[in-house]
Amino acid sequence: MGKLPESPFEARLGATLFLLLLGVADLFGAWQVRNFAAFTPQGVARSVAPAGHHEMAMACCTVSTFAETPVSPEALDVTEHHIDRELLVQDTHVHVPVYAMAAALLALVVLGLRLSSRARSAFIMLLFAAPALDFAGLWGAHLWPGEGSAFGALAVGGGFLMGAAYLAVLGIAMFQLWISKKEPSHA
Repeated sequence: MGKLPESPFEARLGATLFLLLLGVADLFGAWQVRNFAAFTPQGVARSVAPAGHHEMAMACCTVSTFAETPVSPEALDVTEHHIDRELLVQDTHVHVPVYAMAAALLALVVLGLRLSSRARSAFIMLLFAAPALDFAGLWGAHLWPGEGSAFGALAVGGGFLMGAAYLAVLGIAMFQLWISKKEPSHA
């Protein structure tokens, strides 16, 4: 354990390129979340709540349909993406295994860093717990829309936690692999 910083150039290069490429994927993942859901608990809750009736759907059936409704030009161009159950199942089917593989590969990098056993264990728990929180929040907001904001906060928190764990592993790895003096591992 903890011998990655002393490894041959090609091993350190491979770990570095993996971390950097994963970072590019994470940036695009965050961009996708911004485009199709939100970074707020309420936005996540709205995106994954079960589909209900559109607010204008019943307007035709009321006694009087001659009511003026104020509309701003900015609101006309805003599309709100909704994730129904089928898409949530598909997203879970695709993203959870990829999250697991990313967490496993990051855990391998963590195992190679000069860290205490406790620190390595904490990182590994964090790398696997963050995606679980993310998807528990998404499914919770879908299954219990009344508590959607709380589950949305769980999803947003899980996503940011995974990003923070990745950035911490990246920072420690880059420092140990390329900046610090190579010291023998004592862990």
